[in-house]
Amino acid sequence: MTPISKIEPGAELKFNLAGLAHGKASFAIENIVKDVPMIETQPGMYEGAYTIRRLDNFPPAINITATLNANGQAVRQRLAQSLLIEGKPPVIKNVSPHQGETVITNPVLISATFDDTGGIGIDTKTVRVLVGGTNVTPGASITPQFFSYRADLKPGTTNVDVSARDNNGKALHQTWSFIVASVVAPAPTAMSLQVTSHANNAQVGSGPIDIKGRTSADAKIDVQVQAVASIAGFFGLSQQIYTQSLRSDANGNFAFSFEPQVTVPGTRYEVTIAASKGELNKETKLVLFQQK
Repeated sequence: MTPISKIEPGAELKFNLAGLAHGKASFAIENIVKDVPMIETQPGMYEGAYTIRRLDNFPPAINITATLNANGQAVRQRLAQSLLIEGKPPVIKNVSPHQGETVITNPVLISATFDDTGGIGIDTKTVRVLVGGTNVTPGASITPQFFSYRADLKPGTTNVDVSARDNNGKALHQTWSFIVASVVAPAPTAMSLQVTSHANNAQVGSGPIDIKGRTSADAKIDVQVQAVASIAGFFGLSQQIYTQSLRSDANGNFAFSFEPQVTVPGTRYEVTIAASKGELNKETKLVLFQQK
């Protein structure tokens, strides 16, 4: 929705919903109004509005929900952000490489997620990315959900500095560092775990999503996939959509595939992969985004 500066009679609440195309959408405000139609302005994009009346009572935790009926299914979600402009600003999460991580391959893919749950979204024009003190923003891929930048880096510590503003002008800032190794050989007693496809914070299309990786030979692999819907800054839903246990082959390779039953553009898939063998174990997290 579009936040407003003050809840008062005459103020208009504007709601947006993204989902399956050619459906029937509506929203309801608890104890105030229900089944207000939303118009499909373009395939899969719905809009609706409500003007606050003098006798309306809007408590701080009012329940606002939207319903989308499409393909014989009805999905209902609750508004996850603040009605007011003073809502929480977005935050930077899922940085990659992680803070303090040692990277043994070049080029290095640097990325992070802009998480605006409860906020009003990132202004992509304000994003600024510094790597090792150099402004690399022109060469970075930047969307409202994440940024990524790939480059060959010298061995040693690399500092990353990311700043931006949300669509209300509130600033957010994150710094972290990682180490680029000068030697490729890992410690023999350490367990390795690497996702070879896809890259972290990558976008994926419709259909099955194939994940490949490499770890120790004949290791146990436990996988969980959480889908976090990002519906035009309006409604959010977190749901576990896949779990699996498997083993790596004699060369340490493993692969699995999952396919969401319903794909919503902008949905974030958080894939947690844990490998174990004997007393050794390693865990990594992969974040993917559903293409629009």
